Amino acid sequence: MLKAVIVEDEKNSQELLKELVEEYCDGIMVAGIAGGVAEALEAIATHSPDLLFLDIELPDGDGFQVLEKSPDKRFDVIFTTAYDQYAMRAFKFSATDYLLKPVDIDELQAATTRVREKREAGGTDNTDQLQALIQNLRHMNQPLKRIVLPTTNGFTVVNPEDIIRCESDRNYTFIFLNDKRRILVSRTIKEYDEMLSEYNFFRIHQSHLINLNYLKNYTRGRGGYVELTDGSVIDVSARRKSEFLKRMAADS
Repeated sequence: MLKAVIVEDEKNSQELLKELVEEYCDGIMVAGIAGGVAEALEAIATHSPDLLFLDIELPDGDGFQVLEKSPDKRFDVIFTTAYDQYAMRAFKFSATDYLLKPVDIDELQAATTRVREKREAGGTDNTDQLQALIQNLRHMNQPLKRIVLPTTNGFTVVNPEDIIRCESDRNYTFIFLNDKRRILVSRTIKEYDEMLSEYNFFRIHQSHLINLNYLKNYTRGRGGYVELTDGSVIDVSARRKSEFLKRMAADS
């Protein structure tokens, strides 16, 4: 049974989330509730939770201060928020779950299931992941510096510029890095297409997303194919050829 602490300033929201967790989230018990930063830090020290439901706006600060000030970061975090799009982007880059208010039961169940499965697989040290989140949140209006890649047994933190390409494997994605590592990530290629578009990535095929900074050659054909600096040769789908050539012409 995983222990959870709810950090939420509104009494009604505290009680509603507690009821939803206890009724719909198997394997999770609510060990404590806090209404602000100071109370949250005390609850974390008292209960050593496995999971933190963390609101952003708190009366004596914000949820990010809870993360920064907590000396022990061996808990997972699910944000509960009505926060802006830049924070949503930072959450996605940091592979951090968030629930928009009012909380949807299906999304709550899915988020808590991911936490439970991750911890059952032995993933408990979230220091690097939370540090990446904090860093990204401090630069929300700029290109984000670190991306957390959730793997089957934990996560890896990388710079988006170090990613050469992404290759779909059904509901998973292989990430190829410039240090020759290949990482299997438990996210779809569609999610990385959305996250990495501003970093000069282009989806040349339903199954392939490439970093154009590593493009070496393009050879024409029905769709043609590209060669990347790591030696990869990848088909360009006929459907994406026109958009790809326009993009390259615009960049030249």
